[in-house]
Amino acid sequence: MIVFAPIIIPLLFIILSLSVAKASKKVQQTVFLSGNIITIGVAISILTTVLKEGIIVAQAGAWEAPFGITIVADTFSAIMLTLTSITVALVSLYSLAWRENNLNTPVFYALIFGLQMGMNGAFVAGDLFNMYVWFEVMLLSSFVLISYGSDKKQLKGTLKYVSMNLVSSFFFVAGIALLYGKTGTLNMADLAYRVRDMGPELDIFAPSALILMGFAIKSAIFPFFFWLPDSYHTQPLPISALFSGTLTKVGVYSMIRFYALIHVPGDTFFTQMFLFIASTTMISGVLMATSQFEVRRLLSFHIVSQIGYMILGLGLFTKLALTGAIFYIIGHCIVKTNLFLLSGIAYKITGTFDLKKSGGLMKHKPFIAVLFFISAMALVGIPPLSGFFGKFMLLKAGVESQEFIHVASALFVSFLTLFSMVKIWNESYAKPIPEEIINQGFKFGKAPKQLIASSVILVLITIGLTVGSKFIIDTCATAADQLLNVDAYINAVLHI
Repeated sequence: MIVFAPIIIPLLFIILSLSVAKASKKVQQTVFLSGNIITIGVAISILTTVLKEGIIVAQAGAWEAPFGITIVADTFSAIMLTLTSITVALVSLYSLAWRENNLNTPVFYALIFGLQMGMNGAFVAGDLFNMYVWFEVMLLSSFVLISYGSDKKQLKGTLKYVSMNLVSSFFFVAGIALLYGKTGTLNMADLAYRVRDMGPELDIFAPSALILMGFAIKSAIFPFFFWLPDSYHTQPLPISALFSGTLTKVGVYSMIRFYALIHVPGDTFFTQMFLFIASTTMISGVLMATSQFEVRRLLSFHIVSQIGYMILGLGLFTKLALTGAIFYIIGHCIVKTNLFLLSGIAYKITGTFDLKKSGGLMKHKPFIAVLFFISAMALVGIPPLSGFFGKFMLLKAGVESQEFIHVASALFVSFLTLFSMVKIWNESYAKPIPEEIINQGFKFGKAPKQLIASSVILVLITIGLTVGSKFIIDTCATAADQLLNVDAYINAVLHI
């Protein structure tokens, strides 16, 4: 029954957060952080159990699959539960010290738990309809969170975010309806069994394409990525950091999960499509990033670019490629979240997100510069930092599959990613504050220690991914094995 806990605990803390609305700020914040810590503990417990015992399955109300609501946790979903719970907790800690945008309220805390409940539900959902339901729970919370604020730019970004996600939901639910009409089931294990049992007689190309399109929009891959950079740089910084590290990964997770189950051996259409999308997403995202001087917008385009690496692993669809993609998801979630948090710290010190108006951080705040340098180099994939291992596995898998064009695209994008990170370094850290800014009475501000603490912990996790890379890679390889061994998933759920 432990697999229900990642859903039930955030729900309980939504109620608790609202029930202490009239209590002191200290009590409210204690409840908020306690919920995050407990959720991390549950996620780690599930991951440990899955690694020891294999896939965990629970049937709600004792209704046997495929008739009831199935909750499933394998290594991949347990990794995602752990990763997102840690990210949410550290951004939550950061948000308590942000002291802008009226974030420290019981409603905000409840929305964060609502977002987490939706993400966790999507990770452990064993059927497509319930995955859709949890997506909507996640989106309802994100719609409110993304609208925190009052300027026109944020309203414009919010409208794009909401409208594109509604379109995504339309494709998803349309695909689910067609799929149910063709197969008579939405349980993913049962669906995988029927696809393999009936083979070509079961034509599910159209509904699968609709569902994957829904995931594609949520993942912000080419050509549906334009909403993300227009939305993520307009929100309050803690919300931008949270979204950058988690939300698109839910779409990527769902795409990998669904395709791994409905994949028919020998069918190369979807794999070739994923490879094309991966390269175009990587290149288009990084090219747009290089021209940006608003640091949050630059980092947002890099989210798009780096999602391409994750899709590359799906397109190659080998054990090594999937291992690399999962490892890359882990590293990217931690590093990208931290880069957004560091941009917020730089904003507190310099008063701007504009790189042209910033500067002097390396001289005046060398510790912050070190935190940025480690995170930026990890994002680029400079060895021995965590980003290197994921990229190396993906590139090696691409060479082994003789997909040299896509390997070349990935290498090209890595160089442009390095260019972008050097650009931030030169503009915000290395160069002095521009004279015209100094003449306007500029003074360096101070960032609360709690903001810096969250960033330090994320950097330590990044270093930990390097030090513990063997264990992490082995865990990701176990997850990849389970994704490729569909029969084991079917047997665990249906007992066939």
